[in-house]
Amino acid sequence: MSENKTKTPSGNGKKYRNLIIRPFTYIHHSVGTESVVMLVLLGIQILMLALTKSFSAIAVICAAAAGSVIANFIDRKCMFLKPQCYFTYPISIVQGLVTGMLIPETYPPLTVFLITLLVMIIIKHFFGGFSYSLVNPSVFAVAVLWLAGAYLFGQIELTADMLTSRNPSQQLIESGIFPTAAFDSSVTETLNNAIFSLFKVSIPDGYASLFWDTHSVIPAFRFNLVTLVSSIVLFSMDGMKIVISSFFLAVYLLLIRFVSPVFFQGIPFQGDMLLALLTGGTLFTATFVLNWYGTVPSSLNGKIIYGILAGTAAFFIAGCGTSPAGMAFTVLLINFVSILIQFYENDSNIRHTKKLVELSLKGDC
Repeated sequence: MSENKTKTPSGNGKKYRNLIIRPFTYIHHSVGTESVVMLVLLGIQILMLALTKSFSAIAVICAAAAGSVIANFIDRKCMFLKPQCYFTYPISIVQGLVTGMLIPETYPPLTVFLITLLVMIIIKHFFGGFSYSLVNPSVFAVAVLWLAGAYLFGQIELTADMLTSRNPSQQLIESGIFPTAAFDSSVTETLNNAIFSLFKVSIPDGYASLFWDTHSVIPAFRFNLVTLVSSIVLFSMDGMKIVISSFFLAVYLLLIRFVSPVFFQGIPFQGDMLLALLTGGTLFTATFVLNWYGTVPSSLNGKIIYGILAGTAAFFIAGCGTSPAGMAFTVLLINFVSILIQFYENDSNIRHTKKLVELSLKGDC
């Protein structure tokens, strides 16, 4: 609170105090600002789809976004929300875009629109609106769409021979499942000479293409490099979000590396982490989905536990990669686990507050 002394216009010499009350200090960017940034970052993904002429994918994304926005409009009208809640519309657009990005481009847009509309309305009614959401609406909608048309999601089959080898992803590249771009050889050679040669290792052809565009029918699985850059931007705006995502990725990839060969009788400690990281929407989930507002714990310890459990759940649900909906079901499951963590956090805060009050009454605080 600041204080200014000014004279009256009449010049009578009397001084009045103008009090400026500023009780709040922002420790990170507002939800409105973050939503705009996410819209821009997701817009880059859509631009990449346009450049690659994936117009059917764009139609599905627009259908999901329309369903989400209309659901938000209906919810606002029914709940008589005040106009000050302006950020709910950008957030609803983000929810719709994320939903559409996780749906195959072969899905009928009208079906996507209707299911997304219905699911978003139900989620807002039963699980709370934006501020109190206990379940990520996007993954809930994806789960319903998967149950309604699982065959549309497709599946890249990993055979037993692939899983017992050292690099299943290399076999998928060589078989043409993941197409190789024209620039791949030159980029790979440059990386090997400039970076990997320092560690006396090299990467084979195809991985640069896998990192650039997997050509999946699910848009969120495609542009890993764009998603990685997006994660840097988002996490720089709110450093606490990186806690959940980093523990999620670390636990999931370590389990892939050291534990998955035990299940599939592969080469010990040689699980294919790149296949797990660059397929199945792992990076997209860690960037845009896992940290959704209201679905994560508030304390640092809670976030760490949440990230560890999410990585473990991903290992058992999404497997070694290429799963079309494994990450969506992982987030859906871990959201319900988060409710238990948040209950414990609230109970712990209440007990801590009571203890401070008791100490204060006793004169010890």
